[in-house]
Amino acid sequence: MLSDNGQQIKYIETQVALEESCRCWVASPVIAVDTEFVRTNTFYPKLGLLQIADESQCYLIDPLRIKDWSCFVGVLADSEREIVLHSGGEDLITLLVALGKLPDTFFDTQIACAYAGLGFSKSYQSLVLEIIGRNLPKDQTRSDWLKRPLSASQLEYAANDVCYLLPIFRELKARLEERDYLGFLKEDAKVQVDYTKLCEQPEYWELAYTSISNSWRLNNSALACLQRLCAWRERHARKKNLPRSWIAKDADLLVIAQLMQEQRKLTIRDLNACAALESALVRRNGEAIIKLANSPPDVSLIDRSLLNPPLSASLRAVIKGFREKVQDHAKQMDISPELLARKKQLVTVALGIQRGNDPIWPQELRGWRGKRLATDFLEVASNLDSKGMSGND
Repeated sequence: MLSDNGQQIKYIETQVALEESCRCWVASPVIAVDTEFVRTNTFYPKLGLLQIADESQCYLIDPLRIKDWSCFVGVLADSEREIVLHSGGEDLITLLVALGKLPDTFFDTQIACAYAGLGFSKSYQSLVLEIIGRNLPKDQTRSDWLKRPLSASQLEYAANDVCYLLPIFRELKARLEERDYLGFLKEDAKVQVDYTKLCEQPEYWELAYTSISNSWRLNNSALACLQRLCAWRERHARKKNLPRSWIAKDADLLVIAQLMQEQRKLTIRDLNACAALESALVRRNGEAIIKLANSPPDVSLIDRSLLNPPLSASLRAVIKGFREKVQDHAKQMDISPELLARKKQLVTVALGIQRGNDPIWPQELRGWRGKRLATDFLEVASNLDSKGMSGND
């Protein structure tokens, strides 16, 4: 079987074949990687197929038949080798779960496409059409990649998902070198790798409460309760390998914290009597929730500066000014404004200034972005009167 670009497709389903291929990849300065996975009823993605492309052929690795990934981990971890992915976020978490290892950095063709001025968040199929001139089908996008045997259509689709990454990589790398943006791409990739690892650190789960809408309305004791409940959900979802919403929805956890704001102690009867809570939640996890909710509040674990209250009119004006500066810089750089900064990140910066601190730069805006935007952002903020910056309007 051949891929769309005429490369031979090699199907790997034995340890011997994987180790033999790894010896070939060790000699390759660059390889393309893609994953097919299923994530319909689990917290973590289940790897269904791992695709590799080098300069000579495509390889489809059956992860259900491979027990020892150490040889491939060595290939992935070699900093001398470039790893090419397209829109690598989900691939990274899939690889981390399946292999326990990530490359230190990688070349993301979707982000590179944006730096090349070809459009933000462009799909692989669109990029193949624009750079290669081939129109790839999408008919197997929602296939069951865990079933066996995989159909010929699935195998062909999977091979085509990786076979054009290297020629696209070469074209985009040349364009970024010409623009002197290659370092920016590498910086972004490192941030993404670090964030993927951070999401699996227990200390990061302790901050899950900050993403709950309207959490700013709670008093400190109730917010501490919400913090415990959210951290518990993070742990429990991973332990049971179930989606977060199957453990408890955001709204459920907020309601429980609100109940704690109204009374000092909760019982199962209180939970059952609350019409806003699903009976299945109380039946499955009621005892654990009661124990967590009734624990003495530890307000040292909460940080209100991480919450997102409603924006004042003056603060909205600051953010509007930020966005105008972002658009100006993006135009100068010939890139999409979204690549430079997104609204959520601008809100974080503005809230930090409003609270009387130096700007709080989200991880994505540190590095070259912060250096480019800092002076203009501070100028925008300084034009606000003190009343506006205090958030009283």
